[in-house]
Order: sequence, then structure tokens, then C-alpha cells
Amino acid sequence: MVVCLAVMVVLLFGNVALRYLFNSGINVSDELSRLAFVWLIFLGAVLALREHQHIGVTMLVQRFGRAGRKLTHVACQLLTLWVLWLMADGSWKQTVIGMDTRLPVTGLPVAVFDAAVLYAAVAMGLLVLVDLARVLAGGEPPLDSSPEDPLT
Repeated sequence: MVVCLAVMVVLLFGNVALRYLFNSGINVSDELSRLAFVWLIFLGAVLALREHQHIGVTMLVQRFGRAGRKLTHVACQLLTLWVLWLMADGSWKQTVIGMDTRLPVTGLPVAVFDAAVLYAAVAMGLLVLVDLARVLAGGEPPLDSSPEDPLT
């Protein structure tokens, strides 16, 4: 994520400086910055899922007992796996389609954008499966985005 952010800052700042100071620019800066931004977003989404930092509304779940919390967590994780499967399937198809289409300036395949979605879907799927296995083995389901866990 740091590399993506650094690439974006250097390319965009360098391009702006070159345009104002020397009336020239870096041709590939827009495409590479856009690519770095897309990867930054999906890398951040995976990291947020790993840290349980996605937005979650826990007003109702906090009131459930241990079994109710576990049941709703498992149901949510199964729904999340289904959505991630749809995301992975669609991004795989788009990646295959994008292999033949090239970006106009850099010549990179358009699939490099779609690969970020595919990576995120697979990585998130693995994280959800690990979390699901942990909870089904008897672990406590986390209260996402909550500073306090009422069961502790």
C-alpha cells in the first residue's frame, strides 16, 4: 500500500511540476497513478477485513446471547463468501477479457486493473474462511468496529 501511495504521489507531483516548470510531462503518469490507486483501494480493503475495520452496525447483535451472536456471524460470513465468489468469478472473466485489450499509453493489459479485484476477492475469501473455521471451532465471533465486546 505504501508503494502504491508513493508511486501516485511521485508521478502526480512530478507531472504537475514538469508541466508548470518545463511545459512537459510524464506521459504514463495518469495511467500508472490510476493503476496504483485501484490496487491501493483493494489492498486496503483486504487489510481492513483482516483487522475487522469495515463498517458494521452492531446495535442488534450486541443484544444477542452467545449462540445468537455466533449464528448471525456464521450467516453473515456465509453471505460474504457468496458475494466474494461472485466478485472472484466476475473479475476472473474480466481479467481474461482484458488480457487482449491494452492501455493506450503504457501498453499494459487492462487486466492489471481487474487482477486487483481478483486478488482482493481471493484474499478476503481466505480470511473469511479462516474466521469461519475459528468461530465454528468454538472461538468468539468478533464485534466488528466495536471498541467494546459485551461478552468480555
